[in-house]
Amino acid sequence: MFDSGLKVFHRYTNRPLISSGDSTLDELLSGGFHRDLVYLLYGDKKKTTNVLLTTSVIVQKSLTNGGLGDGVKVAFIDANNRFNPYNISKYAISQHLSPRAVLENIIIARAFTWDQMVELLENRLSKLEHVKVVLISGITRLFESYEKQTFEDLLRAIGGIKKILEKTKPLIVLTAPLNDYSSFRPKGGKILSHFGSVLALINDDNERYTEYILVQHPFLGENRILKWKPRKSKRKAPLRNTTLDGWF
Repeated sequence: MFDSGLKVFHRYTNRPLISSGDSTLDELLSGGFHRDLVYLLYGDKKKTTNVLLTTSVIVQKSLTNGGLGDGVKVAFIDANNRFNPYNISKYAISQHLSPRAVLENIIIARAFTWDQMVELLENRLSKLEHVKVVLISGITRLFESYEKQTFEDLLRAIGGIKKILEKTKPLIVLTAPLNDYSSFRPKGGKILSHFGSVLALINDDNERYTEYILVQHPFLGENRILKWKPRKSKRKAPLRNTTLDGWF
C-alpha cells in the first residue's frame, strides 16, 4: 500500500516528541526524539551518554507529561561503562518520578568485549518482552580492528536490533565514538551511518563552546548549533581559605 509523501510527513510531525533532556540537542532536532526513527549520536562520550541517562528517565513520564507512560521498560546496553544509578535517581526526582520505580524499569546489560556486544545485540536483545525504548551506549567503542570480520559482526549486531524494531517498534537511540581517522564520521563506517535515520554529532573539544551538528535527518536540513560554555572566573581564592598544602 502506497502513501503520499505529505501524509508520511504529517504522520511524523504530528506525533508527540520525547525530550532528550539536553535543551540544545532538542533544539537541533526541532523538539526531541520521534519514536519511529533510529537515532545515532556520536562524538563526545560524556555528552552522548548523559543524553541516554536523561532519556531513560523522561520516557517513563506520563503521556500527558512528555513521556511514553508509566511502567515503560527501557533496555540499556552499556559498552562505555558509564551507567550511573545515582545520577539517574537525582534526575528522576527532578522530574517528579520515583527513583526506585525508574531504576526498576531499566534493564541493563554491560559489554566489556566486542564479542559480548555482538552477542547481546544479535541474540539477546530481541528476546526481551515489552521493551519500548532501546538505548545503546558506545555501540562500536569495543571495535577490535577495521578488518572485514569486524564489520560483518556489526552487520549481525544491527540485524539483532532490527528484530526488536520489528517486534515492539521501540524508540532506539545509539551512541558511538568518532572514527579514529575522521573528525566528522562515526566509528563503524557506512554500515552504522546507513542504519541510523538521524545522525547528530556532538563535539566538545573546543574550550569555548560545545558544537551540535545535525548531519542527517529524514525531513530536517543540516544544522549546526553552538552552546557556549561559561567563562571560568580568573579571581583567585582569598588567602584566608588557602590551606597549607596550597603553598607547596
